[in-house]
Amino acid sequence: MQSTNTIKKTEPEELTQLTEETVIRLSKAKGEPDWLLQARLEAFGQLENLAMPQLTYGLHVSSALDMDERQLKPLTSITSHGSKEENGVVVEDLSVAASKYEAVLKPLLIGKYGKAAFQNRMEALHAAFWNNGLFIYARKGAKAGKAAISLAQKQTEIVHVVVVAEEDSTLEVVETITSDSLDSSDGNTKKDCRIEVINVTARPGSVVRFATVQKLGTNVNSLMSRNAYADTRASVDWVDAGIGGQNTKQEIVSMLNGEGAATNIFGAFFGEGAQKLDIMTKAVHNARNTTSNMKIKGALKGRARVIAQSFTKIMGTAPNSEGHQKANVLLLSDSARASPIPKLEIDNYDVKASHEASVGQLDKEKLFYMMSRGVGEKEAVRLVVEGFFEPLLKQMPFEELAEDLRHTIRAKMEDAGEELLKNA
Repeated sequence: MQSTNTIKKTEPEELTQLTEETVIRLSKAKGEPDWLLQARLEAFGQLENLAMPQLTYGLHVSSALDMDERQLKPLTSITSHGSKEENGVVVEDLSVAASKYEAVLKPLLIGKYGKAAFQNRMEALHAAFWNNGLFIYARKGAKAGKAAISLAQKQTEIVHVVVVAEEDSTLEVVETITSDSLDSSDGNTKKDCRIEVINVTARPGSVVRFATVQKLGTNVNSLMSRNAYADTRASVDWVDAGIGGQNTKQEIVSMLNGEGAATNIFGAFFGEGAQKLDIMTKAVHNARNTTSNMKIKGALKGRARVIAQSFTKIMGTAPNSEGHQKANVLLLSDSARASPIPKLEIDNYDVKASHEASVGQLDKEKLFYMMSRGVGEKEAVRLVVEGFFEPLLKQMPFEELAEDLRHTIRAKMEDAGEELLKNA
């Protein structure tokens, strides 16, 4: 579904500020019911006591997230979405859906705005001022449901996506995030910022697969939060491919709340230049017989930095559960730095859990062997990097997405320059 931006250039300057009046004007402009306005105002009321999040990009290395909240002028870019339904799957503007599907949405949205809900100031800002909302709803028993989201980053955006899969439904969502400009080579040092929250609720027996391909330009800093709540026998799979952006802080959390719930989290990234990536994947097992698997692979070149944290929490209420983690990072330059950090917290003896993390450079022996068989140096490097990602790509539940990532990785290796060859 394509989004349609309406740019309001005539708003008085005072209404571009982050005030209570702005919250009211924004909600009114989007035609929201009073209960949703009150939820926004509740979030706004918590801003004063919350601090901005930190960007962590190495062991004990962090800095303030490079986002100026004065850039968040929600009234200047209000996005509205159309409505459609196909194969039992509804795709609707979130503000419109708040009235049409109040019984479904009100408990979810109000429940997220409690006093203990926000960990930092940016989360509360998002809840108060989101101006681009989308509701994806799979009706009970819907099969083969699919939805595509294409979001072009034209300026600062505050995005809220709510996904609900009713009992015994199946839903696949593919989200593509791009920029009008993929770099800031024109000398413009101004950074856009993008804030996005996705909440997935999977009712008993439902299956949800949600994939995101992020290809933002180097002039965009992003803060992304993805949350899943899986009920009895429900499963939620996440596929996240981070290719672009400048500073990125993202979190994927799956809450396994019902017996037999499951989640798979597949992550791939390719950082270059001065990119800084702060990635967290987390699974919380609250019920018995639940399973989680996290598999992260990434490559860095230039002066790129990443911290990739994986956290599995198995509660005492979750016997016979299983959680596994695997994170591997390939360094393609001497200046790149990576810190994969696995963590297990187990409160039950009747479980299976494991973790694996590694950071390595190009295998020089493998390169030498390939070149001794007539493969050119640049081609050998490309093949090794592609081979590093291939085991993960083969396991992804979206073949078209996996193929797109293969092409993207191949393209990045084509213009890798002499640095890769020198360090190989």
